[in-house]
Amino acid sequence: MDYARRLLKDKKYSQDELIPFLVLVIQSFGGTARKRDVDDKMYKILDTEFSKDVYHETVSHNVERWKHDIAWAKERARQHHAYVKSAEQAGWGIWELTASGKEYADKLIKQLESSVKVIRRKRKS
Repeated sequence: MDYARRLLKDKKYSQDELIPFLVLVIQSFGGTARKRDVDDKMYKILDTEFSKDVYHETVSHNVERWKHDIAWAKERARQHHAYVKSAEQAGWGIWELTASGKEYADKLIKQLESSVKVIRRKRKS
C-alpha cells in the first residue's frame, strides 16, 4: 500500500493510479483538453470514489483533494512518463498528450477491448 493511502483512510486511488484514467480522458477529447473539462469527466467516471468525504477535504491553496490528486496525476504523467505536454508546450490550462501519451492511450484501449471480448465469450458459454 502506498504512502498516501496509509495517510488517508478510505482513499482508494493514488495519484499514480489515476494516470491511466487521466490519459484516457484526455484522449477522449482528441488528445487535447481544458483542465476543467478533464476534472469534470474524471469526477463523473470516478464519482463513487470521489464522492467520499476524504476527497472533498481541502488541501493546498484551498483545492479539494480530488482536483488536487488529478492535477498531481497529470504532473506525474508528465514528469515520470512523458505522457502529457508541459504548460509551456500546450498552453496554460490546456492538457495535451504527447506522442508517447497517445501510444499509451491506444495500448489501454486495446487492453480494455480485449477484456470486453473475454467477458462476452464467457457470457456466451
